[in-house]
Amino acid sequence: MVAQAFCDVVWNRRGLRGWAAWLALQPASALFGTGVALRNLAYRTGVLQVHHARIAVISVGNLSVGGTGKTPLTLWLARQLAWRGMRVAILLRGYSGRAGGVTVVSRGNGPEAGVEAVGDEAVMLAKCFAGAVLTARRRIEGVATAEELGCEVVVLDDGFQHRALARDFDLVLLSGRSAALLPAGPMRERASALRRADAIAIVLKNEEQRVMRPRVAKPLFVVRLVPTALVESDAGRWRELPIGFLSGRHVAAVAGVADPSAFYTALRLWEAQLGEILEFPDHHLYTRSDWQRISRGARDLELIVTTEKDLVKLEQFPFPRGKLVALRVTPQIDNADALIYMVMQHAGLSQAA
Repeated sequence: MVAQAFCDVVWNRRGLRGWAAWLALQPASALFGTGVALRNLAYRTGVLQVHHARIAVISVGNLSVGGTGKTPLTLWLARQLAWRGMRVAILLRGYSGRAGGVTVVSRGNGPEAGVEAVGDEAVMLAKCFAGAVLTARRRIEGVATAEELGCEVVVLDDGFQHRALARDFDLVLLSGRSAALLPAGPMRERASALRRADAIAIVLKNEEQRVMRPRVAKPLFVVRLVPTALVESDAGRWRELPIGFLSGRHVAAVAGVADPSAFYTALRLWEAQLGEILEFPDHHLYTRSDWQRISRGARDLELIVTTEKDLVKLEQFPFPRGKLVALRVTPQIDNADALIYMVMQHAGLSQAA
């Protein structure tokens, strides 16, 4: 929570302290940028080796840390390719998980590993995707395992900066304006890195947000993350409920994500009455003490609404039946068929009959 509050103050330059810390961190950001530039140069010139997989590799990534919708877009893209007859695997690094090497999280029938081992995003995807989900610290090893499982295409969640593995298609997500490089801001690379992208997706988190077109001339798509349903856990199995169930309900909102603002906006859009807001750090592993705190805060409220990423960690606790639900958001992409066609063309994939 302290780190999250620090980033909020410094990255957004809130008040005199925020500005002072932001200015003080500029030399560190310049040093970070130099390191990133040298690393990219090493890959371009062959000093660092780029590994080429024997199956198609597609990356969904961004330029900043957290909060741009990579995981929903990864799931959407994997489902679209699977619907067209391809054998697809989703590959993540397994952020916040303890497992080393390669872990097969799912073969298409639900999670085979827990959050502590592989992280919340991997388990969430395993619950939602009817195909292989894997985590690997070294992505090339994960791709090799996907090939052994019979997959013909791998979709990388957060793969744009992973230069050691060659990709057939790089989709880069942008949301909001460019900012300072780490640690003074959230950017992992400068906007000039978009020259490596094959296509750019502008992710709009609300209807008022304007489309900020990048200066790099790349195919551009507009993405809206639209709330479409509620999800309830029934003995570990997820089932959907109509999103209209929120209307007029007094709810507690629980979020452990990088930027929960779009989550709150969606709840208000569907006329939920926010009686309590409980925020936790991104990828937070909930404890019994957290469960008790949430239960106390929601004692007089009708629902506890969280995100799908948080639901995989909260469903283990004995909340009253029917009280804990997650908000499901689905990407809606302008000209989506054109994006899928472009991905398949670059990756040399042909649609199955």
